[in-house]
Amino acid sequence: MQDDIKKTVVITGGTGFIGSALAKALIARGYNVRIFTRRMPTRRLENAQYAVVSFDDKESLRNAAEGADFIVHMAARLFSRTGEGFERANITGTSNLVKAAGSLSKHPVKFIYISSLAAGGPSPSAAAPRTEGMPDAPVSKYGSTKLGGEKKVRELPATIRYTVLRPPIVYGKNEFAVSKIAEWVRKGFMVNSGSNEGAFSFIYVDDLTAAIITSMEEPATDGQTYYVCENRTYPWRVFIGLLAEAMKVKLPRMLNLPKSLLYALGLVYEGVSWLGGAEPVFNRDKAREGAAGNWIASPGKWERDTGWKSWTALEEGIRKTFLE
Repeated sequence: MQDDIKKTVVITGGTGFIGSALAKALIARGYNVRIFTRRMPTRRLENAQYAVVSFDDKESLRNAAEGADFIVHMAARLFSRTGEGFERANITGTSNLVKAAGSLSKHPVKFIYISSLAAGGPSPSAAAPRTEGMPDAPVSKYGSTKLGGEKKVRELPATIRYTVLRPPIVYGKNEFAVSKIAEWVRKGFMVNSGSNEGAFSFIYVDDLTAAIITSMEEPATDGQTYYVCENRTYPWRVFIGLLAEAMKVKLPRMLNLPKSLLYALGLVYEGVSWLGGAEPVFNRDKAREGAAGNWIASPGKWERDTGWKSWTALEEGIRKTFLE
């Protein structure tokens, strides 16, 4: 950080996989970090502050955010049995935080919204990565509500700068989803949520945290929306092959499920999770995404505006994730 006076960064979702990595990177860079949380964690990051907030209460959000120079909003609901669950967390919660940010006494503040490739939607083919100029076409409730959150961010007062980032699959050490996939690879058999020929974009967690910090510090990103990902796409089978190679196991047998069966499996997961009183780790919403095929994007605009070139290649990132 260039200024001698430490600046304060509020992070929502700061106890999660990406949020924790970002908090550590910001502290190392000399920022004060304040993590918003729904309940105080038992294990806390050294040199970070914690604030218990309710995303249903604009006043608690405003009070907790006073004095902030930056707000990085990544708290979101990835899984829900109902559309209302997605909307409450991803649209209403974001709206309340936006309103709280707009009423802060300290200005200027910059708002970084961590959206998702799902807000833009899948690509029509493996040869057509999604760009910011394409019409948004989300296929899931998660994607449409993340897009709804973006629209709330754009309602910020003109005095508040913002940047929207749309990462695809984020991976790294101890990331939940990729760790679960790795378990199936070790077992030697896995069911694909769609075809193993589908193409995907990826971003290593350290690259995403660096992109967030660049968005905070680089005025050229103000008011912009970006896809941030490695500038190369990979067929799903190549990703699985790299996982298998890193873990020194054989390539697993892969079964591709048809859309109708995927949807039925999502419904089953929802029912089982309802009986167990938990959120489903797979549902009909994720089945729609899985059946869509190609989830790829181009980071061209981001590279042009920031001069960014140093992406972590998937092979290197997987090695860091599983071997270091």
